[in-house]
Order: sequence, then C-alpha cells, then structure tokens
Amino acid sequence: MRIVFFFAFLYALILLSCHEEGGLLTTQHGYEYINHTNLEGARPQPGEYAYFQVQIRNGDTITHSTREQGATPFLQIPSINNPQRRPSPVEDVLREMSVGDSVTVLIRLDTMRARQKGFEDTDIMYYDVVLTDIKSMDSYQQGAKEEREEREKAAAAARARYREVAAQVRETLKEYKAGALDEQLKETASGLKYIIQEQGDGKAVEPRRNVSVQYYRALMNGKEHDSSFQQGEPLKFPVGEGRVIEGWDEAVSLLREGAKATFFIPSRLAYGENGASPGVPRNADLLLYLEVVEVD
Repeated sequence: MRIVFFFAFLYALILLSCHEEGGLLTTQHGYEYINHTNLEGARPQPGEYAYFQVQIRNGDTITHSTREQGATPFLQIPSINNPQRRPSPVEDVLREMSVGDSVTVLIRLDTMRARQKGFEDTDIMYYDVVLTDIKSMDSYQQGAKEEREEREKAAAAARARYREVAAQVRETLKEYKAGALDEQLKETASGLKYIIQEQGDGKAVEPRRNVSVQYYRALMNGKEHDSSFQQGEPLKFPVGEGRVIEGWDEAVSLLREGAKATFFIPSRLAYGENGASPGVPRNADLLLYLEVVEVD
C-alpha cells in the first residue's frame, strides 16, 4: 500500500511541476499529455508502423494494460489526416514520440457525453504510453512474412504429431484404468488428478497471463472430444478468467512453459450435469493432455 501511495504522490508532483514549467503539451488534435522522457530521435511518419505499450488508469488504479495481454500492439500511422476523423489519444500522441519515450495522456471526461464503466467518480482518464519501436512498410511486411512462415511451420509440425499424441493418450488412459499410474499421480484439493510427463523450464503460468497450449481432450472411454493438434493452431487464452472449463484453468496453472502433462478432470470441474453438445454426456469425466507452448 505504501508503494501505491508513493507512486501516486510522485505522479502528483510530476503533474504539478509540469503545470508550473509549462510541461503540459498538446497533440495535433487537442489531447493534453506529459512527456516524461523527451528523448531525441525519429518520430513515426505516415505509412510507418508504431509499436507501443499502453495502460489506462483511473488515478493509480490500472483498468487496462496491453502488457498483460502479451503481444505488443501496433498501428500504422495514417498517410493523410482526415479532417472528418479525430484519431484516438494513442494514435495522436504516437506522432509526437521517439522510440523509448514514455508519455501520459490526460482525457478530461467532463467533455464526454457518457463515461466508461469504472470512471464514474473521476474527471480524468490517464493513458500511459511507451513507444517501443518504429518499422517501415518494408520492414513490417518482411516481419509479417517471417511470422506467417513460422506459424505455418509450427502448425504443420503439430498436425504431423496428431496420431502420435492420440496413441499416447489412449495408452495413458489404459495405464490409468489399470492402476499402473497410481504411484505417479498427484491430486489437488479439488480432486483434479494429473501426471507431468515433462516439467518444462520456461515461465510459470500465472493468473491473467495469456497462455498458448496444444491440447487433446477425450472421454474416459477413450473417445476423442477435440484436439488442437488436428488444426495445428494452439489455443490461446488468459488464465483464470473462465475462458475454459474450471478443471482446465486449474490444470494449466500447475505448469510452466514447455511442460507436457495429462490431467483427469472430474465432471464437476468440467461440464457437470449439463454435459456439452456435441460429444460430452452428462456427468462425464474428461482426460486432458496439455503442452504449454508459450506463456506471455
């Protein structure tokens, strides 16, 4: 709590000093901002791509942060200013920044017709923006091409492993039913049972962080429910926000980047009495095989 108050106090001093020294600046379209760094260097030009991070605050309370979402957002600086269109605060202030610059945009809410949820009790919304990179059109297109080729290569590799993974799951299920895994199985307080085939040595999975996984799900009779390996694309979701069934959220939170593990999920942590159409009957336990590809 002391740290929060310290930063709030520090920010108040910065804001006060900016007013005293005339440091409150204005973008081309009228957004007020403070440049905390004032670095010298090239600014993004029309047609170029600006890469950035941004967080939105109500006072010292962060309501949104792109860093928590993993991938670095970017936008192309428009080639022509359209007088009929007012750019967003982020787009407008990026034109005033050099790589490494950190600014805070002040959005005065008393000029808005309606206030966003969470900002009913304040008159100012803060956008903290950091410009991390500038790329030319050619550089952006080359990077996009390389990323696409890497994704296609990874997808082909995942599809090639589909039959291998399916056979592995069937063998694991057979051993589980025969009791051959009893000494290796671990169980959480919720009743989730699991065995880790590979520990992984990457970043730990934490709540609210985005995680990418390859998976294979099956009923306890061995029938496949669904699998990312067939499609090749890993599933990406924020941990602990209910995007997947409860047992899946708990399962992935036990792992690290690079881990491979098999989970036996009781129905109450899966689809319960309702089941899931198509393919999952009522009160069905599930087997879930996971490979953690990436933790943002």
